[in-house]
Amino acid sequence: MPAIRNVILDWSGTLVDDFNPVLEASNEIFKQHGKAPFTVEEFREKFFLPFPEFYKQYLPELALPELDHHYHTAFKLLQTGIAPLPHAIDFLEYLRERKLPTFLLSTIHREHFEAQGGRLGVKHYFQQAYVQALDKRKVILHLLAEHDLDASETIFIGDMVHDIETAQHAGVLSCAVLTGYDSLAKLKSANPDLLFRNLREVRDFLERHRGVPSHPPVATVGALISNAQGEVLMIQTHKWSHKWGIPGGKIKPLERSEDALRREIIEETGLKLGDIRFELLQDCIEPPEFYKKAHFLLLNYTATALGSEVVLNDEAENHRWLSLDEAAKLDLNGPTRTLLDHVRSHPRP
Repeated sequence: MPAIRNVILDWSGTLVDDFNPVLEASNEIFKQHGKAPFTVEEFREKFFLPFPEFYKQYLPELALPELDHHYHTAFKLLQTGIAPLPHAIDFLEYLRERKLPTFLLSTIHREHFEAQGGRLGVKHYFQQAYVQALDKRKVILHLLAEHDLDASETIFIGDMVHDIETAQHAGVLSCAVLTGYDSLAKLKSANPDLLFRNLREVRDFLERHRGVPSHPPVATVGALISNAQGEVLMIQTHKWSHKWGIPGGKIKPLERSEDALRREIIEETGLKLGDIRFELLQDCIEPPEFYKKAHFLLLNYTATALGSEVVLNDEAENHRWLSLDEAAKLDLNGPTRTLLDHVRSHPRP
């Protein structure tokens, strides 16, 4: 992968949290015209860009200039509390320190960008701000040409499917973040080159790719843990598209694999382990259920729990103790399915 030398950023949902004001302003229009307002969940599922296509689908009887006027009148009164998303300012500072040319490409109205950007003190981070871009796919080509940017060395970071489509249209690296409008499922359906939870993870990625063509697989450990009743512990995580799996994590530099396993299991479940046995190694390249593209070397173990109380950290959503047969009926991620099948077909005394 070529080194990233140019960065294009979206505004709403990528750098600032304006979801609620946008939802309220949109709902004002729908209520004015006798339409039911969207709930938060409905808006996340149904809202899309470009704006004209969204309104054509849900308010086809209204002309765009009238819609635009109503929306911006309502939004102007709601935008005063909009704040930067976590890691946004640090990320912009990082780009400036690295002297990476940084551009803004957003649908936000210029008046609103001037108000928000001025109040937040961030306008100076951008070499140029391309705003009021109703269709970013058209504007990004002009941006690249105007600044003579090499598409293969440019990344576009956004939070919506339209941002991914825009990057793909221009041939730049597409990077999605889970801090804005579109859900993980919607973003994954657009097949971005990169997908991260937030801008902190994007920064870490850029730091790893400072002229480095590639990075090695990540070595990890995980265990299928049994209790005194012979049940196994299954956990559900957002990182694996809410599918069920086993606890585990990365091996630190100079850390023995079994030491890493004991540490990760305590961190993720609060359990201490006994009778640790190595089962198999999985070469896991870009598993489709994982929330971002990755290459793992998975060292899979079985172990027994020295205790029964499970205390999950914030990486997990739920846990269950189940028989092997019951666990096999869950919606499992691929690597866990492979491990479970292996253990079931190789019973131990």
